[in-house]
Amino acid sequence: MRNTKREWMPLYGFLDRRRVTDHLSDMAARGWLLDRLGSWSWRYRRTEPKQLRFAITFFAGAGRFSPTPTEGLETLQDYCAQAGWQPAASLDQVQIFYNEDLEAVPIETDPAAELDNIRRSIGKPLVRSYLSLLLLCLLEVGLQCWQLLQDPVRVLANTTTLIAATAYLPLLATTAAGLLLYHRWRRRAAAAAEAGVHLPDLRSARGLSILVIIWSALVIVGTFASLSRSAGMVLLTMGMLLFFSLTYFLADAARRSLQQLRCPPWSNILVTIVVIIALSAGGLVGLFALIIRNAGTGWLEDRPPVETYTAHGMTWSVYADPIPLRVEDLMDIDYDRWSTEADMEWSPLATHGEYRQDARLGDQGLPELRYEIVTVEIPFLYDLCKRDFIQWMERDNDHLPPEYWDEYRPVASEPWGAEDVLQQYSGGEPRDQFLLCWEGRMVEVQLLHWDRDLTADQKAVIGEKLKNA
Repeated sequence: MRNTKREWMPLYGFLDRRRVTDHLSDMAARGWLLDRLGSWSWRYRRTEPKQLRFAITFFAGAGRFSPTPTEGLETLQDYCAQAGWQPAASLDQVQIFYNEDLEAVPIETDPAAELDNIRRSIGKPLVRSYLSLLLLCLLEVGLQCWQLLQDPVRVLANTTTLIAATAYLPLLATTAAGLLLYHRWRRRAAAAAEAGVHLPDLRSARGLSILVIIWSALVIVGTFASLSRSAGMVLLTMGMLLFFSLTYFLADAARRSLQQLRCPPWSNILVTIVVIIALSAGGLVGLFALIIRNAGTGWLEDRPPVETYTAHGMTWSVYADPIPLRVEDLMDIDYDRWSTEADMEWSPLATHGEYRQDARLGDQGLPELRYEIVTVEIPFLYDLCKRDFIQWMERDNDHLPPEYWDEYRPVASEPWGAEDVLQQYSGGEPRDQFLLCWEGRMVEVQLLHWDRDLTADQKAVIGEKLKNA
């Protein structure tokens, strides 16, 4: 029979004192007495079932980085013991006591002093934590919006990026709600203290906390699902998660050790930050070394090459991915050493495919193909993606005189079977790169080493195959 048990993520706020103490009393009546409070779990030890009364109070000096045992805390415990209150467990400023006398005098009897103690002990740290977290969420959401404007095609078509973009939204809502609820509670508590009555409880936002947990689980599952094509990426991501978990536990162990050594809070905070930075920097260096060492092995790719060859002293990979448009579709050519690659990304908002057909290095003068196909599922995002292609073409024009600009100019769309066609012009001269547009779809085609003008039939083949790909 187990003598201890854990309650993982109870999701109670310690200002929701009535619900917490009722829960602990119910556990004690079933033979489980609270033994330890943790950030992620509460631990209970088996006892004889008893009817116990629990109380929560706060001690401002017992911060997360404060030396232990905290000066003055023993005095508080002695004071409580005189009224029959015995310490059950504590977590930083939170102190939980129990009493076998169900009619015992409460620990807190002065509402004004109690409110002042709450403000000093957990109120200010709570607000600072909420504001820091809120700022972090806003910065992350702003960064994701900036990335969407800078590279909308890759962001909209990448499931992992979309997951990352939305990952902070539930946390942002929870943080903002927590700040609002605390300020509302503080006004009501101030009114109660002025009237000399018991302070109200701040209800635990369990629903929002559960939403964050569920959303976090979905983010993790979605991330691994999007990486599942590459076993190397899955293993790398799992290794990073384990490493950062290890970093957290080592930093927390260092913090607790410094508390036991009675180091001042500022030095504890400084050492903890240094430990986190040092471990993170070491982990990133190791990660880059691992990637560089295994470069060219294909361990991070979602499919292995069909063969490799050596040219110019380097090893090159050859792929045989199916692609919708090939050079052979446009001309007769006696060559069978092609490498064809297809890289597809999908999300509920857009699909993005990058395709290429390359001759092997050393086989000079052969035509090659590069093209991207973008399908946009939501109409109002279409112009954003089209503008992305146009702006990328014009990205360096601000640093060049107009006679050297790269730009897209409209050309006749009939031969292509498209609704709108743009052709690249560089320094006023046409180039073999085109942007074909249909409703909900756009294609950018680049023809390399193409020493002849496209015929109307070739344009029609390109338009037909890529429109229906």
